[in-house]
Amino acid sequence: MRKILLTFSLLLGLFFVSCSSDNKPKVVAEKFLKAINKLDFAEAKKYCDKDSQELLSIMESFSKGEDAEKAKAKASDDDFTITKVEEDGDKAKVYYKAKDSDKEIALDLKKVDGKWLVSINKEQGAKEQGGHDHDDSEGDDMNMPEEDMSPEETPQAQDSIPAA
Repeated sequence: MRKILLTFSLLLGLFFVSCSSDNKPKVVAEKFLKAINKLDFAEAKKYCDKDSQELLSIMESFSKGEDAEKAKAKASDDDFTITKVEEDGDKAKVYYKAKDSDKEIALDLKKVDGKWLVSINKEQGAKEQGGHDHDDSEGDDMNMPEEDMSPEETPQAQDSIPAA
């Protein structure tokens, strides 16, 4: 009886250890990145929060056709390298580099119901795809007339063709 109880305890302990090792930011990020790299959006969604799943659904709709099939065929598990992990309570950042790049990219994760999930917002996704942040406070709208201007202060359009 004692041997059975000991064996059962060991198996139960191994089960908990194996389950908990899958729930670390680095492991979750690695699985997510491998799935995204292979354009396997169904698999990638398993490692994301709901908002990120919606973004992946949009990405999935654009990744159809011959080019997507070629990208899937070229994908490999060593196309990226995780460089570091920063964990802070229920939030984490996993940094990685693409195979042919020196640029380090951060992937945000958060703990939801005790489980680490990738959390991508629209701005972060655009920035990582080569877009830029738009911050109205930096004067990007300098050429736009103020709404409070009087008609005399409003810039007037000029003809681009000289008068004869």
